[in-house]
Amino acid sequence: MSRKIFGKISDNLSGGQPVQGLRVMAWDEDWPGGDDYMGRGYTDQQGKFSIRYAEGLWDAGLSSGRPDIYITLEIKNARDKWVHLGKSQVFGDHDLSQDLQVDMQVSLEPAEQKATRFTAAENGFHFRNSFQVKPQILNLELEEKGMGFCGGMCAGALQRFKHNLSPPGDLVSPAQGTPLFNELAQLQVRSMFPSVLGKMYQFQSAPDQVDQFRKTSIGELTRTEWPALKTALNSEKPTILVLIRASGTFDNPTKNHQVLATGYTYQPTTKDLLIDTYDPNKPDQPQTLSMNLGLPEGRLWMHDSAKTTTRGFFVSPVGETISE
Repeated sequence: MSRKIFGKISDNLSGGQPVQGLRVMAWDEDWPGGDDYMGRGYTDQQGKFSIRYAEGLWDAGLSSGRPDIYITLEIKNARDKWVHLGKSQVFGDHDLSQDLQVDMQVSLEPAEQKATRFTAAENGFHFRNSFQVKPQILNLELEEKGMGFCGGMCAGALQRFKHNLSPPGDLVSPAQGTPLFNELAQLQVRSMFPSVLGKMYQFQSAPDQVDQFRKTSIGELTRTEWPALKTALNSEKPTILVLIRASGTFDNPTKNHQVLATGYTYQPTTKDLLIDTYDPNKPDQPQTLSMNLGLPEGRLWMHDSAKTTTRGFFVSPVGETISE
């Protein structure tokens, strides 16, 4: 024989409209051995679900053998991953001769959006983040090398934006020794203060997913940065982000990158976040960072429209000072 757990899920923000397509998981609450999985179902167009479970001995040795049943709700995010939405009360010592009805209401909140006045086409530099540099040591010129000043370009563009100044019309990166080159080089040095480097190593050494030795993932670290970024953007402040592309303490930190966040779209229900950015590597082309802050399996599921290997980000701790 089998019994069932059934019910209806509705949205209390839309006057009780049914919610379709949720995954409903049934559990028997156990301690200390961990909760027992009982089955799953999905809500239909009427928001209804039904889960069959086998009749048997539950909570063996701990109680009467009756299950302490609760359900959890999950919703698919933009990356087609299931993220937690809600949990019911626990129905303790449920009589196995009876079916169980569990109705729930959830809050499907509307998306939040914010765009600052900064746009890549109007306020960003029109040349690419690529500079030719001839280092000098003891008056000896060494071989010319290519370098990037991503932090300097973000800070330089932000300085001009704050003072209502347009960026120069140059389509080619400035040559070494020119005033603009010197400005961006100096800002680049300031953007890499020790506080930034320390945080960069902390983030790049964090794993993509927690394990028995490392309990904090880069996704969890990145999630803690979102409130400060959201507050800044809501206050009309474009904000410099350090993107983590290196992996491991001993990986090359120059793989990491800096961009300027200019707006966002956030879905509170699914925890999907899309950040609009100015990326010095992509002049005049607005870019995006998309991720999910629900952290399924401790991961971030992050996608960078400019480079798909980005693992996480943090708000530059010197972003305010270098843009003055």
